[in-house]
Amino acid sequence: MRLGSPGFGSWRRLRRWTTAIATVLVIWLLVSSAVAFRLTRRPRSRFEEPAPRVAWGPLEDHRIKTSDGQEIGAWFVDGRDDAPGVLVLHGNRGSRWNSLSRAEMFASQGYAVLTVSLRAHGDSTGDYHDVGLSARRDVCAAVEFLETHHAGQPVLIVGTSMGAAAAIFAAGELGRRVQGYVLESPYQDLKTAVWNRTEVNLPPVLSHAAYAGLRIVGPFFLPHLEAISPLKAIAGIPNDVPVLILAGDADRLARPEEARALHREVASHGRLLLFPGAGHGNLIGSAPALYTHTVLEFCGEISKPARISSSRGSLNRDE
Repeated sequence: MRLGSPGFGSWRRLRRWTTAIATVLVIWLLVSSAVAFRLTRRPRSRFEEPAPRVAWGPLEDHRIKTSDGQEIGAWFVDGRDDAPGVLVLHGNRGSRWNSLSRAEMFASQGYAVLTVSLRAHGDSTGDYHDVGLSARRDVCAAVEFLETHHAGQPVLIVGTSMGAAAAIFAAGELGRRVQGYVLESPYQDLKTAVWNRTEVNLPPVLSHAAYAGLRIVGPFFLPHLEAISPLKAIAGIPNDVPVLILAGDADRLARPEEARALHREVASHGRLLLFPGAGHGNLIGSAPALYTHTVLEFCGEISKPARISSSRGSLNRDE
């Protein structure tokens, strides 16, 4: 082909277009990889979490060892000998500081309360962050702590968002060692959670491109991506253990249809309550009276075993 011929010019344009497209694809995958790497690492550097002085009880500092060698920071306040022990779990990018309002609610009823900072958060060890899957070991270690320090009483778990997911992932191993779950703003699986966030934070074309890129590179950073699904794991909660699912009906990060899907899996022993106008992860702040009444009523039923069977029917309402 002679230089300057029409065919040569077309070939050169094709080469330029091919190079441009390849460059865009490489940049797209590199940016997606950088984002995936950042999202699967500790959200912020470790920071000290000394127990604050609170009016509702003396908080004790503790360090809890997990089965895989992590060290989890915790605060514990003991309760009445005849009251349940409650484990309170925070959401993504939070720490046990975010659990104080819920801890106060339970402590005011005489419950023993344990709040922890899940791995890769707060002052706990760990750098790898898989949005609750590995933190199931933190939950198991925390339940063992409650069994030791508040022996002989029911153990309840209250988890928000990622904390709810960690509780669900731990349920299969814990079995009937836990007598009840309160799951606030739970997500149904990580793929859906990622899509929700890209859709909320980016315009339509960019959101689809960002999500597609993360789906392609995701398995390299999260080999167990398919297992990060509370919807699949929630069947691990025994069918005679009560479950209360709370969600905001305006939540765009863990949407009401996700809460409904989770509830369908535990409908025989679960209850779903949607909070009008509420968003993600702060239901106690958006409707404190409704939250407090609903959660304490649910926990009160569990702490009185003779009432559980007679009230089991009331746990099936989708409100």
